[in-house]
Amino acid sequence: MTPKKSDNGFDGLVAIQLCTKSWPGIVNLTPKDLGLEDKEVPEFYHLGNKKLYPAAWRQAFNRKVSEARRFLNDNTFDFVLEWVRCSPKGRMAKTIERLEQFKVEYLALADEFCEKYDSIREDWKTFCELKWPGSWEKMAPHYPANSQVLRRKFDMFWTITEIKAAEPPTKTSSQEILEAYSRAKAELESKCKEAVELAFLDYQKRILEVVTGLSVSLKEGKVIRTESFEKVRKLHDWAREMNIFGYKPIEEELAKLKAGLDGVDIQSLKDNDGLKIQLAGLADQVAAVASKVEYVTMVSKSYRRMIDLS
Repeated sequence: MTPKKSDNGFDGLVAIQLCTKSWPGIVNLTPKDLGLEDKEVPEFYHLGNKKLYPAAWRQAFNRKVSEARRFLNDNTFDFVLEWVRCSPKGRMAKTIERLEQFKVEYLALADEFCEKYDSIREDWKTFCELKWPGSWEKMAPHYPANSQVLRRKFDMFWTITEIKAAEPPTKTSSQEILEAYSRAKAELESKCKEAVELAFLDYQKRILEVVTGLSVSLKEGKVIRTESFEKVRKLHDWAREMNIFGYKPIEEELAKLKAGLDGVDIQSLKDNDGLKIQLAGLADQVAAVASKVEYVTMVSKSYRRMIDLS
């Protein structure tokens, strides 16, 4: 039996939110930490923080989280909720597979940090006491009791949610509820319009960056590497899988460019100006289609017609 579609315009999408946990190892610096009274610090001064472990570790954790978020952002679109992305269902398997790799790497880093926790803390104690005698007494109470407690502070996970409209109120609902639902419906439709337009602009921008770069390199006689062609092939697959808009012209022009690149020998391309011009022309055709701003409103209107919140 085929499941009934939700008919809210988002049947092909899911919402995904990436979440991370860590121990920042930062606590507020107080006047007493510096041997001062509260009144000795002007209210327009900010004393900053006490850092409980070396910055190199904190930066390593932040880099891994940034890599995961960058990947997720590259393979999803903004959604109407802050920190939540939306993804075509058909692409989720690839996305989750890569996120799982980031999670393994992040937790491996956390394991290493926790294994070295005692020595890291002792080395930091020595460093702090050398720089500011008596400082450790102010910092020691803020440390986790042991590495097991510390390890529980680290995690990376994600939540995936099906996107559905709220159930409409019944005919017997109060006027207040009916009005609230009507306002929420109008606001959601407005947010959906904005989200779709921003997503399509992002879609256009990413495609433009790749094909414009290829065109310029071909026209200016720059060295073309195999990786450049592979980037276009991957872009074609990405554009097809991320096309939640039902808009095909960009895909079609990318397919022509991809077909033009197939079988091209990088070495022989160096001295073949005619082929360079031909390939640059194909890239320019993609750019021309992907740069038309009037498509944004058209795509938005087309997509909004699918939304049924009644």
